[in-house]
Amino acid sequence: MRVVMELTHELRGQNVTCDNFFTSYMFGQSLLKRNITLLGTMRKNKAELPCLSRKEALHSSKFYFTRDTAVVSYTPKKNKNFVLISTMHNSKEISNRVDKKPKMILDYNSTKGAVDTLDQFIATYTYRRKTNRWPVTVFYNAVDTTEYNAFVLWIEINPNWNKKRRIFLEELGKLLVTPYIEGIKRLPRNEPAMAIVRKIQAAEPAQSPSSSKQASKRARCKFCPSKCDNKTHVSCSNCGKHVCKVHVTYYCPECQN
Repeated sequence: MRVVMELTHELRGQNVTCDNFFTSYMFGQSLLKRNITLLGTMRKNKAELPCLSRKEALHSSKFYFTRDTAVVSYTPKKNKNFVLISTMHNSKEISNRVDKKPKMILDYNSTKGAVDTLDQFIATYTYRRKTNRWPVTVFYNAVDTTEYNAFVLWIEINPNWNKKRRIFLEELGKLLVTPYIEGIKRLPRNEPAMAIVRKIQAAEPAQSPSSSKQASKRARCKFCPSKCDNKTHVSCSNCGKHVCKVHVTYYCPECQN
């Protein structure tokens, strides 16, 4: 509840739609003090709810009201009910649909999609990685959300831009990392990373002294003890000695000369 209150502290005269993780009667009352209404699903084990039975007629609805709050229990399937709380509805209005859904539920379905849609878009291309550290999880989510917000703004500014979001992310990533890569003075040891840095820095590709010459067959590393028996295909381009990954050394084009 505290999170939602902080996010809505500057809002007035709006409605907040949320899922059952946040909703409660007291939360709705707190929002009403700010002239903000609440619409959301509720967990059936909430203490403030009346006794709800699952054995209701199919597509039936039961309403419960206080002075400023409405609760509806709707049965979309046999032995399954759907509970919704609202501080913006005060009537038992039922739709003319075949399933006889209450207007409260239709309003909820029409406004709940923003967060779900955002999660769906983010999940397509996400920075999230498995981690046990909650600050890292928050950071990943912040990066994902910021990236999508940037994409939305880009589309608004450039309505004729019809390329895929993946292309936008690639270009955005390049713009973010290029200033840092241009300032790198020491090339990374990882070959793919080294190639990317060289390409961005527009440097002439230099041969690595440890990988420019490949042996026709594997041989023991000249710098490892014989008992290790570390064999490798890689040999020095200068002396021809075989060198394993442990003893290989990389040099940038300037240091190599």
